[in-house]
Amino acid sequence: MIAAEEMGDWFTEKYGMLSPAVRFVMKAGRIVSVETADTHLDADIRAYLAQDPNSSRVGEFAIGTNVGLSEIVGNFLQDEKFPGVHIAFGDPYGFETGADWDCPWHVDVLASHATISVDGRNIMEYGRFLV
Repeated sequence: MIAAEEMGDWFTEKYGMLSPAVRFVMKAGRIVSVETADTHLDADIRAYLAQDPNSSRVGEFAIGTNVGLSEIVGNFLQDEKFPGVHIAFGDPYGFETGADWDCPWHVDVLASHATISVDGRNIMEYGRFLV
């Protein structure tokens, strides 16, 4: 599960920062449910994810590492570097990553209060690096 506070593409322009965060529940690399109280945002996300069979598939995962940033500002190109999780659904940019699937869509989401575990060891809790 990821609690997204910001979404890229046109979502940032239309909805700004997401408060409360939108919860994306994933299983086997795909979104299986979306949780938000905003009915318009819910409808837009569901329509976006229904555009292609791979629109709900995780196409990118990154960890923001710029600990010099003190707050998320609403500019996704900067905010995706903020300590936390940057994940995208849709196109994995196979020409660069070698992925053997594609999608005509790609939407990024950002969770700054993430807890990340690698091999059973937390490396980040609530957006703060532990190492």
